[in-house]
Amino acid sequence: MAGISLDNLSFKYPGAQDATLSKLNLNIADGEAHALLGASGAGKTTLLNILSGLLRPTGGVLRFDDLDVSNQQGRERNVAQVFQFPVLYESLTVAENLAFPLKTKKLQSNVISQRLDYICSELELDELRSVKPAKLSLFQKQLVAVGKALVRPDVSLVLLDEPLTAVEPRVKWRLRQTLRRVQADLKVTMIYVTHDQTEALTFADRVSVLTAGGILQTGTPEEVYASPEHEFVGHFVGSPGMNFLPANALGVADVERVGFRPEWATLTGNQSSSTPKRGHLHGSVLRIRVQGAKAGRPFGLVTMATSQGEIAIRGYIPDTSITAGDSLGVCVHRCIGYTNELKVGDVEFL
Repeated sequence: MAGISLDNLSFKYPGAQDATLSKLNLNIADGEAHALLGASGAGKTTLLNILSGLLRPTGGVLRFDDLDVSNQQGRERNVAQVFQFPVLYESLTVAENLAFPLKTKKLQSNVISQRLDYICSELELDELRSVKPAKLSLFQKQLVAVGKALVRPDVSLVLLDEPLTAVEPRVKWRLRQTLRRVQADLKVTMIYVTHDQTEALTFADRVSVLTAGGILQTGTPEEVYASPEHEFVGHFVGSPGMNFLPANALGVADVERVGFRPEWATLTGNQSSSTPKRGHLHGSVLRIRVQGAKAGRPFGLVTMATSQGEIAIRGYIPDTSITAGDSLGVCVHRCIGYTNELKVGDVEFL
């Protein structure tokens, strides 16, 4: 396996006015599960193609461990890739598909047999060895595609390009958990490219959030969610995303805007329109979505209109008789201050 290093990595397509990737700096540890998270057009696919060797960077350096591979061909890097739609040989059985990368390397038959046994055991494919792809479910096909990527003992890096896009929603969680377990067991360096925050946050040891060809933040899923370094990260990560208001809406000084997660605030019941104190707001209810009950109390998401903008609050609903148009108070427990869209610091309200 290999540790991956991007040092001021840039890429500009011929004839393009702007660079698709601009001065990316990132270190991915050997054996790490890393996610590249971003919307369409963020540069994820271009970066994936540079890592696989399909494209060469137009600036900066790409290293596998300490080796500069910026100008190496893809086949020299020992990179394996899993695509959105599984790529299998329809005329071959599962075992033959798995063995194909090993046979092209001209490995000895006993080595091939050992690797097949190991991968089939890890991915629970033993009962499917003699089956051809036409008789497999999409979930099973993607497992075989993952197996093909992992079966080679010399693989340096496994790239997963939106691997769950085509999988039925009901089995996405199962495949994601299988991928995570196998990655941890094999200690393989794995980069998972996705636009889906749930997939990124539940799969990776660390996540890099991309937009417009730049990395805004890299951190653990907990860090990216709880402490967004850029307003875009706060908007993009979370369902719903972070609430953003002018700093004076909560009585915060020395920053332009404040952001808080829906669960960082509580509803305080009916409230008049009197001037709220620091850390408090009032507004009118737009929508109520009850999501269940905790300790016998209704729990859910309430969307409100305030004089400074729309916000969402997740937590206990103080009164089941509340309806759209009612006035409620909001107590914000903590928030993050931002200036020029960048995090300045945390604010706690006592």
